[in-house]
Parts: sequence; C-alpha cells; structure tokens
Amino acid sequence: MTELTSKSRRRVGLIAVAASVVAIAAGALAYAHSGGGHHGRMSGDPERHLEHLNAMLAKVGASDVQKKQIEGILRPAFAEMQAAHETHSAAFRQFHESIMAPSIDRARLEALRADEIKSLDEASKRVVTAITDAAEVLSPEQRAAFAKQVEDHHRR
Repeated sequence: MTELTSKSRRRVGLIAVAASVVAIAAGALAYAHSGGGHHGRMSGDPERHLEHLNAMLAKVGASDVQKKQIEGILRPAFAEMQAAHETHSAAFRQFHESIMAPSIDRARLEALRADEIKSLDEASKRVVTAITDAAEVLSPEQRAAFAKQVEDHHRR
C-alpha cells in the first residue's frame, strides 16, 4: 500500500510540475505577445511613429525635402510592419489553439513555426532595406546626431 501511495504521489507531483511548466510557458508567451514593454507596441499607429521621427529629424537639422523623402520611404515600411504584426498575432493564436488541443499535432506546429520564420525574415529584410534607404537620405553628420538621439532615448 505504501508503494502505491508513493507512486501516486510521484504521479501527482509530475502532473503538477508539467502543469506548472505549461502555465509558465503560456504566461511568458502571452506577455511577450501582449505588446507591452518599454517602448509600447510596435504595431502602434504609424502616424505616431512618423510624427516622432519628424521631431527627431528636425533636431538633427533635416530639411523639409529630406523629411518628405524619408517619410515616403518609411510610411510603407511602417504599414507593412503593422500588417506583419497582425499576421504574426493570427499565427500565434493558431499556435496557441494547436498546443492546447486535446492532441498535439507536431507537424502542424512545425509548419506554423517555419511559416512564421519565413514571413518575419522576409518582412525584416524589407524593413532593413527601407531603414537603410532612409538613412542614406541624411548626411553622415545628421546620421551621427540621429544615432545619438536614439541612444539617449534608449537610456531613459
């Protein structure tokens, strides 16, 4: 009888540990996808990002022509990132549904993961290209001053 009780206790302990791991992982994933954090949601209003960018550009002495050129480059990139965020959120919901299903479909989860990596990689390449194109509009001195502003902002 003691042996059975010991096995039962071990089984209950293992179930409790497994449930805790799932709860912690789910909580961490939910927090990571909540949009919180030091700088707020990246998927926020692109207009707000552009206003902030224009204020920073004014501080580094960017001309109106430079500001318009940079806005023309970055506006579509911001819109694309917002769309990518929404797509990622939908994929995360699918992942969540799959992991919480009565039976785990590892092939489906792997396909979701691979699709997300591919999608995010493509989006990040386009965003890096847009940021690089925008940076080339500024002079080296303006880029250095802009970098200093970004560095100061991230220290706060």
